[in-house]
Amino acid sequence: MLLIRPLCEGGEPEFSEPLGIERLAGYLRANGVHADVFDRRLAEAERRAGVSSRVSPSFWYDMRELHRNGDGPQVIGFSLMTSRDVPDARRVMSRLRAGFPDATFVAGGVFVTTAPDEAARLLPRSCVLVRGEGEAALLALARGDEADNGILAPDAWAEPYRPHAERYARLGCAVSLQTSRGCPGTCTFCATPKLPLELRRWQGRDAQLVVDEIEHVSVRLEAAGLPPIFNIVDDAAGPLVRLEGIAAELDRRGLRVAWACEMRVVALIGQPDLTRRLCALHDAGLTRLFVGVESLNPSTLRAWRKPYDVGRLPEVLDAVREAGIALQCGYILWHGRQTLEGALDEVRQLHELGIYTHQVAVSRLIAFAGTELGLLQGPDGPFEPLGARDETFYRSFSARTQDLHEQWIDAAIREPYMAARAYLQGDYKYLLEELQEILGLVNEQSYREFVSASAAALG
Repeated sequence: MLLIRPLCEGGEPEFSEPLGIERLAGYLRANGVHADVFDRRLAEAERRAGVSSRVSPSFWYDMRELHRNGDGPQVIGFSLMTSRDVPDARRVMSRLRAGFPDATFVAGGVFVTTAPDEAARLLPRSCVLVRGEGEAALLALARGDEADNGILAPDAWAEPYRPHAERYARLGCAVSLQTSRGCPGTCTFCATPKLPLELRRWQGRDAQLVVDEIEHVSVRLEAAGLPPIFNIVDDAAGPLVRLEGIAAELDRRGLRVAWACEMRVVALIGQPDLTRRLCALHDAGLTRLFVGVESLNPSTLRAWRKPYDVGRLPEVLDAVREAGIALQCGYILWHGRQTLEGALDEVRQLHELGIYTHQVAVSRLIAFAGTELGLLQGPDGPFEPLGARDETFYRSFSARTQDLHEQWIDAAIREPYMAARAYLQGDYKYLLEELQEILGLVNEQSYREFVSASAAALG
């Protein structure tokens, strides 16, 4: 079996390993099915980084070498995150079909799972679509059995097959970990609440199995002279006590690694002794935390079905900072309920809390396919419409601060990895501080520009 991640149309700012197909390949191999993983984006990323030359072997060369004996794959799968992955997937399917006419083509991933009708419209009719987790379905296809749409409990997941872990690490990528499925949230802008119950219900993997995977990859990275840096990519890493269980298992095995994760605000608000517990997690390697703040307007939060006590947010922010954990907050400033007056008020509050970023100023709600808001999407595309004055301001501000946006994106992508390096190797701390100073300067300039431009627009 051959599993492929295609190129993303328009590129992607934040590059990481293709964990989805790596997990599938690991499961297939554990069950006696040979599976190869090809990431079309890896060679491109290496060329951009100057790690490999422009004349290094291409995907098509690798394909010929792998199948030069004529033993082509019986099943060829594609992982599609968004519709922007479809054009390259179609091109590759067309070319591979000429070489392997008897192969079955399969497509899965977030795009197929959350927008199956759109995927069916864009992909060839002969392409088999697999929604949800594809382990059982692909194994059935490989064995010629009847279709199986079942899913595995997280503790039954196999360890991912990572043939190129060192190559991703040399590009500054953290190793991606999936340690749970689902999310207890019901946010209207998220696709997870619309999935079948077995996929949206939060289920965590046993801490020992999570650390088994961390330990195995750490040995490989350290043998190659590379730092053991991990990122838990779950929609929600779970309650604080679960992270403490992972930290305790790392300590029991004497593993010193750096890791990051995403948590819900409600999983932190009201937790007893929060500062001390976060300090202990930082000592155990937690170097970065992503928290979806989304809005400071209670009525907006209620409309999005993401309610939390906004008044208690400062205590969470203070605890994270005191623990020395790098913090990034998700926020959606512009949406169909927003006005320029409201946006300016929220920006001032965010600045006072110390979590205003330039990304906040240009963030806009996208009604993704598969979400509740996506079902209400209008003919003008994925963005929720703004009022005429607000739309004019948004476009003008975004265009005028494009250079700030590019500076922010570059520094913000590098910060989590640098925070991890600073934790593992103290001599990287000054580099982290330099990067954070750049982010601070960009954010301050953006804030001044936003307030000034808002005042002018409001007269």
